Amino acid sequence: MRKFHLKTLGCKVNQVESAYIIEKLIEEGFSFSQEEEAEILILNSCIVTSKAEAETRKIIKKWLKLKPQFIILTGCYAQKFSDKIFTFLKNNINTKILILGQKEKFRVVEILKELLDKERKDVISPLILVEDISKEKTCDPIIIKDFFGHSRAFIKIQDGCDNFCSYCIVPYVRGQPRSVPLEYILKQTEIFVKRGYREIVLTGINLSKWGIEFNPPKNLTYLLVKMEEFLNSFNKEFILRLSSIEVNEVGKDFFDYVRNSKFIAPHFHFPLQSGSNKILKLMNRKYLREEYLEVLERLYELFPHATFGADVIIGFPGEDEKDFRDTYEFIERSPLNWLHIFPFSLRPGTFAEKLNSKIPQQEIENRKKILKNLIEGKREKFLEKEIGKERKAVIEFFDKNKNMWKALSENYITTYVDLSKLNGGKENLQGKIVKIKFSEKEKNYLIGDFLKPL
Repeated sequence: MRKFHLKTLGCKVNQVESAYIIEKLIEEGFSFSQEEEAEILILNSCIVTSKAEAETRKIIKKWLKLKPQFIILTGCYAQKFSDKIFTFLKNNINTKILILGQKEKFRVVEILKELLDKERKDVISPLILVEDISKEKTCDPIIIKDFFGHSRAFIKIQDGCDNFCSYCIVPYVRGQPRSVPLEYILKQTEIFVKRGYREIVLTGINLSKWGIEFNPPKNLTYLLVKMEEFLNSFNKEFILRLSSIEVNEVGKDFFDYVRNSKFIAPHFHFPLQSGSNKILKLMNRKYLREEYLEVLERLYELFPHATFGADVIIGFPGEDEKDFRDTYEFIERSPLNWLHIFPFSLRPGTFAEKLNSKIPQQEIENRKKILKNLIEGKREKFLEKEIGKERKAVIEFFDKNKNMWKALSENYITTYVDLSKLNGGKENLQGKIVKIKFSEKEKNYLIGDFLKPL
């Protein structure tokens, strides 16, 4: 039995795709193992930032020293740099290297079996199999029986993006927007529900683009309504969570849906990137900060207990002190209480590569620290307001150090719960939903008192 190890970098879409690859390899008789023992090492890579790019190189260099039979590099890095792949790979004689693009990654089992069955000695290394992703017009559904090692089930509903934000390399490595048909999304949902998952997370490269290429076109709200109807047929409690959506894609129908939804998580993540209209225009973000704030405030009226998250880029070329101050003040007065802060990372081939007025690295670090302090203060106040409130939560795993179960609340708060009263606390509770009452705050999480199973 051949042993393999797969490592995933980057987004939730990569995690779903990796779960599919793992499941298919196991079905074909391969065995998942630790990287030191594996004959086949697979890296599903990311290229969104230079840090992710550097991490890919670091992992490959480490793996070459382990001398496995095969190293397979796939994902966004492989898609972008297949024509000028690492020079040190060409001189490697101990390990066969496969470079698989976004489309080819789903054929990894077929490709591996062909090479292994024939014990081919004539394989050129690195063997590069990468097609032009920009020509891809469909999004093949990923149907898996289980979400390997997770307590919450992610469903990939969409791939690709055509926003072409000036800093972003994603459209060049993921292609145009393509949607998974509704029937396959519901099929995957049914499989996960029957496996016992009670939280479903919809993920994609740009969720807001789901359905736009259908005839007639559909939108994300249409999908959410259908998902809600389907989940409701099981007569159980669920949490339906959105990974990230674009604020300029939110319409009246979305507000109507969330206002009446039984399952939608009070957790909304809208990439902001900047609170300066000047920088938003340079970024080609297609909305004004006033429009962004209007959407958040409308949702805050419906869900004052929600986590409102955003991505923010610090140090975009041309971001002067006033622009940064605009961003700081915007975040300060907005409902945002969670941030993912990215120092600007120059990506090859993007419009931002041509811009002057680069910001010194030390200044970027200073601004990042200032924003980090701001959002930590806002998050702390948000958590304190939640003490005494009752929420649904999904159980993730048992923490032996705390002697409690770690859980994630519907409104995206990490919590620890004593579940010893629930069947003695001995059964595997991973993935179950319980009702809890937040009782106290510790650091950046809350302690929840168990009320009842749901």
